[in-house]
Amino acid sequence: MLKAILCVCAFGLCIVVALLLTRRYRQRKEFFYSWNLFNERLINEVSYMRAPLAKFIERYSFGGDFQKMLHEKKEGEFDRGNYNFSYLSADEQKFLEDYFRLVGKSDAASQRAYLCAVRAEIGERKHVSEEEYKKYFSLYCKLGVLAGLILVILIVYCGGGM
Repeated sequence: MLKAILCVCAFGLCIVVALLLTRRYRQRKEFFYSWNLFNERLINEVSYMRAPLAKFIERYSFGGDFQKMLHEKKEGEFDRGNYNFSYLSADEQKFLEDYFRLVGKSDAASQRAYLCAVRAEIGERKHVSEEEYKKYFSLYCKLGVLAGLILVILIVYCGGGM
């Protein structure tokens, strides 16, 4: 009975560790999804409503770290760089900083042109992050199951006379 409980706990622990290892990729995927959604909504906002950026941020809800970042920065602090997210590369952090440095700083036509110009790049980064998540999620889950099975086998066959 003790071996069975130990086997279940070891297997479950391996699965949990595998899921924790995919957290970085999930956060990255969610961040780029929210950023892409923000950009699309902002293009529509600039084209039709032309509300200030602070009111735009209050009107719509985005997810995770992106939402937290927006609420911290909505008081006109977008030009000050604190875009350090552990799951973004240095290039992605620089692109994010440049993006928010230019958003809301000029007339509507210039804003729309800029937002449409970066639409493809944000969409591509979103697509790449989704593909990485799918790949690594599958990989880590399989590795977690395999590690759990190996531990179960070791516990059952090498556990001695329990």
